[in-house]
Amino acid sequence: MKGPLSIPLLALTALLTACGPGTLPPATVTGPGIRLPSGPAASDRWFVELAGDPTGLNTQSLGAQQAGFRAQASASRVQYRETASYRTLFNGFAVEASPVELGRLSRLPGVIGVYPVQQIKPPRTLRPGLNAQALSPDVQSALAMTGADLAQSQLGLSGRGVRVGIIDTGLDLSHPAFQGRIVAGYDFVGDSYDASQPGSKPVPEASPDDCQGNGTNVAGILGGNDPAGGFVGVAPAVSLGIYKVFGCQGTTDSATLLSAMERAQADGMQVLNISLGVPFQWPQYPTARAASRLVKRGVVVSAAAGDSGQDGPYSVGAPALGENVLAVASVENTRVRLGNFTLSTGGAVIGYRPVSGSPTAPVGLNLSVGKLPSSTPGTDNDGCSIDGLNPYKAGSLNGQAALIRLGNCAAREKIINAQNAGAQAIVLYNNQSGFASVTSAPATPNDSRPIDIPVVSVLAADGARIDAAIAGGARLTFNADPQTFDNPGGNTLSTFSAFGASPDLELKPDLAAPGGWVRTTTPLKTGSGGYAVLSGSGLAAPQVAGIAALLLQGRPGLQAKEMAALLMNNSAFRPTPDGSSPAPVQQQGAGLVNVLAASSNPVTATPARLGLGASQTFGPRSKVIVLRNSGTQAETFTATHVLAQSLDRLGNGVPPGPTGMAINGQNVAGVGVSVTVPAGGEAELNVLITPPARPTQGQYGGAVVLSSASGRRTVIPYSGFVGNYQALTVLGDVSFDGGRTFKNFPALYDPKTFEFYPEGLNIAAPPSYTLKDVQVFDDNGQKITVLDAPQLLVHFGHQARRLTLEVLNAGGGSLGSVFTQEYIGRSATSLYTDPNSDAFSFVGWDGTLTGGQLAPAGTYQLRLKVLKALGNPDVAADTETYLSQEFTVVRE
Repeated sequence: MKGPLSIPLLALTALLTACGPGTLPPATVTGPGIRLPSGPAASDRWFVELAGDPTGLNTQSLGAQQAGFRAQASASRVQYRETASYRTLFNGFAVEASPVELGRLSRLPGVIGVYPVQQIKPPRTLRPGLNAQALSPDVQSALAMTGADLAQSQLGLSGRGVRVGIIDTGLDLSHPAFQGRIVAGYDFVGDSYDASQPGSKPVPEASPDDCQGNGTNVAGILGGNDPAGGFVGVAPAVSLGIYKVFGCQGTTDSATLLSAMERAQADGMQVLNISLGVPFQWPQYPTARAASRLVKRGVVVSAAAGDSGQDGPYSVGAPALGENVLAVASVENTRVRLGNFTLSTGGAVIGYRPVSGSPTAPVGLNLSVGKLPSSTPGTDNDGCSIDGLNPYKAGSLNGQAALIRLGNCAAREKIINAQNAGAQAIVLYNNQSGFASVTSAPATPNDSRPIDIPVVSVLAADGARIDAAIAGGARLTFNADPQTFDNPGGNTLSTFSAFGASPDLELKPDLAAPGGWVRTTTPLKTGSGGYAVLSGSGLAAPQVAGIAALLLQGRPGLQAKEMAALLMNNSAFRPTPDGSSPAPVQQQGAGLVNVLAASSNPVTATPARLGLGASQTFGPRSKVIVLRNSGTQAETFTATHVLAQSLDRLGNGVPPGPTGMAINGQNVAGVGVSVTVPAGGEAELNVLITPPARPTQGQYGGAVVLSSASGRRTVIPYSGFVGNYQALTVLGDVSFDGGRTFKNFPALYDPKTFEFYPEGLNIAAPPSYTLKDVQVFDDNGQKITVLDAPQLLVHFGHQARRLTLEVLNAGGGSLGSVFTQEYIGRSATSLYTDPNSDAFSFVGWDGTLTGGQLAPAGTYQLRLKVLKALGNPDVAADTETYLSQEFTVVRE
């Protein structure tokens, strides 16, 4: 273990704990290895990158280079299987290879990088379970939030003539909202493919018909048009290219995504929407780099920032991290369409959000309301177990709807307790502002208790209203039809939306769009009537893709690389839920996108964002912003400094620290600086930003905001890190019991026994490896083949710049590096629950040395060195080091 004890919270996977190079090693203990659940999901699919940017090489050069790699691999007898090759957006391959073979692949001439092919879950869509076929204008309020409704009605923009690609689960080709506008498409995987299932293989097909649903959700927001049904998307006349990368259930992978990106470019898409990705990555990850190259080749790319907001900072995914790729965060809609019940006292109609994992409330269900006698709207442990016991007396809630305040313990614990006390329904009310996103699903594989009663969640104020009415004998009745309510959290950032910055401390996401409680299309066969109200950052990205299509229709000469700056410059900060300040820039970028402002403002600012790096490294930063005016009249602005909320090291919002700013030599604390941009000309802003002293190891941000007398506004956000970025710990520990205890990682692993040896464990009998394939039985009694070779289990608590694996002989002398990996992503969690939990990575050695010769029989150790993000390899403190226990190699 390289730092302080890990904290048992999923959100603290992103815990970037301060610890210096002098941290004491873990205490040495003696004991046996620990058995890992058999069949761990060691990655066996990898991207192999060759030297040379494919955008700068011709087809002949690429072909020769790739043929040379195949010949070298064959001559070296590396065991791998090529599954895909890439020539336009990435120079290299996707391959299947064991972790130990990967070292030999990485050392072949011409190979400059290897990256894991990652599984990708479908875009998150929170489904309230409401049939949204009934229409009213306010359920499409998302269009008004971005000005898209006025761009359609006043500017006559519809996206007509613009080709927009969507990479997702496909499209319901029979849906009336898309008829006659599909100009390209392909199914890369077939209906049965699921990347999470071993042995599942893609079976491509011509027709990209959607059998999972998310692609149809995305397409409706972007370009749906159903006059008969009264539905219209952002760009209702675009021509659509549909690229299906998911089967009917389960996951896809980043190699398939990259193939679809190359196909979309070949099909001439001008805009590409990608509402999926790999979280916790780098801008150098293959799909992010490919997206950057798409923009260079003239394609506007809008990508979801991701739904990893609960996992702390630095969680934005690839491809959204790519340069000039529009990484889109999610904002809550101003109006929400909700199921509801009527309270007998006063007849109030209260909107609710269904709790996932519980049955739907029957229409007409009429129940009296009960609660714990001690419960109040200020109780912080309402419904929680006390010393492991149910706080409700047996039968005390028989035939009632239980009112329970959220907080202190998991919602599932409260639900189980009330259900066991006889409740027939449960109403959870929030302990914070806005609607809570609650699940009743089990948190561990061993929890199989069913939830048999309907559970809903309501606002804090509505919970207090119900609480006050209980003494008067209040009853509630569930109504048939959903109704539209004002959303108290409207216009604020969705809690699930991922946080930046990128691991190289560049500002991401770029901007935000409505993604919370948005009405859109669904496949007809889902039984929802073809429409539903859903949530997810994957639904915010198509808002921006549609807006880009509107702008391209209105300004055909607009370059793809200019789109990010244009949209960011004309966005507007969104507030924190309490309205005290703008939300962190690391959550919203430049703020909510506005197509009307972007279409009419002749002034653009370059750069569109300011990355300030770490304050201990750079201190005050001086930046130059160039303003360009394409209009026929001079524009005069007042430049001011707007502070946004900061983030502490765990990703919690905190009040902004005192950040100083001077513009053109003038301090702008409480005042503005006037600047005039001549017609057809330029002006410069020389900006000096002095970072705050807090929050330590957190992030700060804000914006230079230009305002004119005519009402124009231009926003240039900035972001920085407080303190020493290199003080963050990379190598972390892993829990196998839900966070109660943690094992010291990295750990030496024996694949033939499924045993690992935590760091600091003194092994009585060092493990031995034959470096040959052996057959063993897993926990299910199935015979499997594994390579009997040493591996390391490594948890990455933060992204790393470089990983190097060395082999040491019995005397501790280095025999050289046997594996190097660049730009390593963060682990998804520090809690291991099953083989797909992504709590650690596998790093292996195949028994060959740097020159390719076989290591002789003997005693060895593995030394792992990890260079931190933005670290200097010549500074010892910027590298973390782990040394394994001794092991033996047996040669027969």
